[in-house]
Amino acid sequence: MRTFFIVTFLILTIDFLITSFFLKKTDVWKNDQWQDKYYRIKSDIYHHDLMPNIEVIESWGGKLKRKIITNSIGFRDSEQKKIDKSSNKKRILLIGDSFIEGSGYDYDYTLAGLLSSELGDEYEILNSAVESYSPSIYFKKIQHYLSLGYKFDQALIFLDLSDIYDELFIKFDENENIIAETSINKLSLERKIKNRAYALGEILRDNTITFRFLYLVSDNTEIFKNYLKLKIKASKFLNKSFLKTSRDDTMYYRMTHIDRGFWTFNDEKYLEVQEGIKQSEKYLKKLFKLLDNNNIESHLIIYPWPTQIQFGDERHATHWEKFSKSNNINFLNLYSLFNKTQKRETIFNNFIYGDIHWNKNGTNKISREILNKINF
Repeated sequence: MRTFFIVTFLILTIDFLITSFFLKKTDVWKNDQWQDKYYRIKSDIYHHDLMPNIEVIESWGGKLKRKIITNSIGFRDSEQKKIDKSSNKKRILLIGDSFIEGSGYDYDYTLAGLLSSELGDEYEILNSAVESYSPSIYFKKIQHYLSLGYKFDQALIFLDLSDIYDELFIKFDENENIIAETSINKLSLERKIKNRAYALGEILRDNTITFRFLYLVSDNTEIFKNYLKLKIKASKFLNKSFLKTSRDDTMYYRMTHIDRGFWTFNDEKYLEVQEGIKQSEKYLKKLFKLLDNNNIESHLIIYPWPTQIQFGDERHATHWEKFSKSNNINFLNLYSLFNKTQKRETIFNNFIYGDIHWNKNGTNKISREILNKINF
């Protein structure tokens, strides 16, 4: 046993030295899926954010890459620049989750980039959206920047289907700030051990050929296994044999069968999100009252996922339309932009292949409708 440990140690030492001196500096060693996203930071006030003044290339969804640039206040932007608290331009604030941050694409192809291009130099678009945001974060973040003295003329609030689920996991401290993460002292012994094991595994993966190879085999095996599972489900859903079920069929199933979107038409899933709906209502009321008190014209905007195009929506659209009327909120429903008679074609034409986020065509469609319906 002693000999085994000595040999293992020597092998790993040689492996580490070869990796450090020869391989880590080459393109062969790079793996975008293991990118250190140091620029995605926690916030002690509104949970999480992007780091100010960064310019990084981020892998997204396995195949796409996007350049993420942030300005002086950490909002995604076309370039690194200082954002003053007020501006001579008409200032439009966007907030939402990954759809509005701009999944998969450089800034010019995001909603903020398209609006900025169309509206011209008289307008300043400020995109405060970050993936996994939800109404309580929308409120806390906008409240924070208003308290610092930042001025906005209009605010577009994009309420995503997943926001309702995300609200179920938002917790607050005694000062009503959102808790960014659980204290390490409160974690169970089992969780602490797992965290340390994962951390050690990542160190070995990033510094030795042996462990990097094992991780690559494991990751690719998992990807292949998940694809086979999806293909089996797709064949059943489409009533096709497994062998005749194409990759397009499989990706279509994946795009339309996201559990977090089922609550809009499934009674059981709807019951699961009741507290999320209540908390969303609470913080949206706070947010729109805050905007009104600061003379900021505002809109609440909703849009469908491929799931809703495929199966319909009995709850999300009607609920927030009624909520908006009751609270005198400007409301814009973008569901009608997506043709439901040609579901498959509509989904493939407007959403990233195998995903629920808009592609370039879908983002263009959203941008044009907003420009048509909202008076800037």
